[in-house]
Amino acid sequence: PSSTCSAPLRPSRSSRPSTLVRARGQVHLSKRSVGGIEALRAIPWIFAWTQSRLQLPVWLGVGTAIKEHIAAGNIDKLQGMYREWPFFRSTVELLEVVLAKTSRRIARYYEDVLLASPSEEVDAVRKKVWQELDDFEEAIQQVTGHVCLLEEAHSQSSRVAILNRTPLVDPLNVLQAAIMVPPPPCARAPASEPLRTHVAHIAVRCLRRD
Repeated sequence: PSSTCSAPLRPSRSSRPSTLVRARGQVHLSKRSVGGIEALRAIPWIFAWTQSRLQLPVWLGVGTAIKEHIAAGNIDKLQGMYREWPFFRSTVELLEVVLAKTSRRIARYYEDVLLASPSEEVDAVRKKVWQELDDFEEAIQQVTGHVCLLEEAHSQSSRVAILNRTPLVDPLNVLQAAIMVPPPPCARAPASEPLRTHVAHIAVRCLRRD
């Protein structure tokens, strides 16, 4: 199902500081420079939200769309589609995987470290993002009927892989957020150097098969 959000979240300057978008543009890990957010390409945008473990571009709006259909009395139809339509079922299961990889704790840590004194605009965006995530998780559980994510027998390998990988990736994300804090004026080493190495390491780790 698809729907148009009444007040859609758009990539704005206010959503940039707590992700790697800004830093990703500074370290020049690719041949193409990210530049300003207006010129931002899809890959660095997705990469940044993946690194901060919020996965926002993947799920944003899904919960709102499903909840609108549920409010219209279509919950039985959605659940029937999940049981009987392989394409819809696989799409929902992929969204479950994304939700399982999302870490509220890590994402909030990024906020605490990099948005210590948010403006009213940033704070409003932040609250709406968390509400959208809550709606997304609730909507997926209503459609699947699952109490836990990735409950199906054929999803257990993905569940175990995520559980095993999380303790290895969490410390890297924490270190990454710490590196992104602006250095004091007396710092000698360029801030981009440790970030370049760190981001490259996580990128390679994420590309490996579980």
